[in-house]
Amino acid sequence: MKRLVRKVHSSTYTHWLIAVIAGVLLLALTGTAAAQYEDYDGPESCKQCHEENYNQWKASGHPYKLMKGEEARHRAIPLPEGSDWDDISYVIGGYKWKSRYMDSNGYIITNDSTTAGGNTQYNYLTGEWSNYHADEANGTKPYNCGRCHTTGWIADEDTSTPEGKQDGLEGIHGTFFAGGIQCEQCHGPGFGSMNVDYTAEACGECHIRGDADTIPASGGFIRHHEQYNEHLAGAHGAVECGTCHNPHKRGEFSIWKDGEEHGPNDSTTGAVCGVSCHTDKMESYSKTSMYDYGVECKDCHMPYATKSAKALGPVVDGNQTKGDVQTHIFYIDTDPMANMFTEDGGFVKLDGDGKAAVTMNFACQRCHETASLDELALFAEDFHDENKGLENFGIDPGLSGTWWNPTKSGEGFLIEVDSNKFMYVSLYTYGPDGEQTWLVAALTSATGTTANVTVYIPSGGTWGDPSGAATDIEWGTGQFNFPTCTAGSFTITPNQAMMDMGFTELSYDLERILPSGTACPTFVNNEMAAATR
Repeated sequence: MKRLVRKVHSSTYTHWLIAVIAGVLLLALTGTAAAQYEDYDGPESCKQCHEENYNQWKASGHPYKLMKGEEARHRAIPLPEGSDWDDISYVIGGYKWKSRYMDSNGYIITNDSTTAGGNTQYNYLTGEWSNYHADEANGTKPYNCGRCHTTGWIADEDTSTPEGKQDGLEGIHGTFFAGGIQCEQCHGPGFGSMNVDYTAEACGECHIRGDADTIPASGGFIRHHEQYNEHLAGAHGAVECGTCHNPHKRGEFSIWKDGEEHGPNDSTTGAVCGVSCHTDKMESYSKTSMYDYGVECKDCHMPYATKSAKALGPVVDGNQTKGDVQTHIFYIDTDPMANMFTEDGGFVKLDGDGKAAVTMNFACQRCHETASLDELALFAEDFHDENKGLENFGIDPGLSGTWWNPTKSGEGFLIEVDSNKFMYVSLYTYGPDGEQTWLVAALTSATGTTANVTVYIPSGGTWGDPSGAATDIEWGTGQFNFPTCTAGSFTITPNQAMMDMGFTELSYDLERILPSGTACPTFVNNEMAAATR
């Protein structure tokens, strides 16, 4: 019995000693971490003077890149099957796109408690679970993503030792001042030494993947958080991020409004596409039916070619059409045969100048999903040219409207082209006797942009009673040509009977004076028109 008691006491003492040593080590590590971050003041210090910026930041996604479990449990964040909030040390994300979870030892959870496993990434835009490294066992996937998820991240140089682990959790391979991107991650530690950096490079500290002169891709999409890579390879590579974005605001609300001063010394005003810049493009775009539908520049030039959590669009002809993050490339490749990605699918293709372009499956087909890329290319090429030619389209419903020649006041044409491209023309003019005369014409054949017509002259009707009018009296033949949607020409030639009445050949150029409201060239798909008129 004495030996048993002595053994129990010895065991208790050993456990106590281990606990004391562990506590001392933890205190030492905590003290070391505290010393590393002694210059940091926290966002509440900034709020005292910059409350508006603080409130904008607080409503953005930056503070919520990494949250402690005790904080995240009060948000509408679901847990993987079999997990309890007491088991969660941190939540990665949980703001807009997705959330992942870290266990009580700081390892990323890779499998739920079901037999099938996986299902440990929750996707907020679809309300679905998906796998994240499900081929790796729980307790083996360390967290080492703090550079872009935390403030003041210091990577652990030796993962085999207890030092350098946040909160002493072996699965977290680094330490940080606070979870999420707080003020001092961008402006530098300490309220007294605030740095205001408007350059794209500052944003590129986090919004980058791999080498800046590449754009990594996977599964038919650009990989996520690569805005800096895209920016450099895009149309605005020489423009700083802060020229367009208020960095304190949530992304979709961050574009500077017209009249808002910003930038160094408040030297820039507004960043609204088509208002603050690209006004010539907006002038032509405002004449399109897409503009009338409310389609914005970013809908086509910043399509969802990037995937963070889940693909949201249909696959059309083997091509992805919509991810869940908008790209910053802006250029659109209107070649229907173009492939946006390298042969192995691992990167976006770059040209000799290091520039990229999104293809029409992202820019166009995500809305016009029943249209082929060949058809879309006809409309996408030279889209912003308001004098876009019709050589690829022929006689088009968008030609419907009122046409005239300014030197022929009192004479003009009413033209209608239906969806089957049948053309009907009315000419209000004067006869050889000086009396007002109407001629009408109907399409007989069309080749390219040239329409051949038969011309008729109505006769015999009376005021209020046109029932007795003859409408099948042939006047002659004619030809109309429309190289563009706004300019054309015609020639009409009377037959012998009409010549005997004094009519002669008539020929001159035409200008469009009033459009019909139909886009030209006309393309209606998914209840949206996709070309200029």
